[in-house]
Amino acid sequence: MGNQLQRQRKVTAHGFIIASSQVKLANWIFKTYPETSANVKLQDDVLRTRYINLLFNIIKRLYHKRLSDLTEDELSKASQELSDVTQAGFSVEWLASKLEKVSLEKKTSEDRIRELEEEVEKLKLTMSEEKAKLKKQPSWITKTEIPTSP
Repeated sequence: MGNQLQRQRKVTAHGFIIASSQVKLANWIFKTYPETSANVKLQDDVLRTRYINLLFNIIKRLYHKRLSDLTEDELSKASQELSDVTQAGFSVEWLASKLEKVSLEKKTSEDRIRELEEEVEKLKLTMSEEKAKLKKQPSWITKTEIPTSP
């Protein structure tokens, strides 16, 4: 019975056996980038399914995950998976471009965070120095005595 339910959840879309939950994504891919599977020569349905699922995973990572949540390992894994999908015959220059853009944005944002952290440290140091200078001033400078009128 478990296998029967599992079969019911799979559908054929654009020549690939995919989970019914992936139909919308598959339709988007093949409508937006119809050339994606034009050169795929894999005949084995299991292999075709594995590669299309790799493609789905890369897309989910690059399009649906916040930049701050992406790790270097995930981007590296996406790059390797993209290479595998390309070797299988998928035309995914559009996705390679997206990976490059996301990787650059990630690097740029990390560089900016590092710059801001350095700036904060410099400001903290300056503030500490100023506090130390204030402590060294004679007390009569810091006290303001206003004469009262009779």
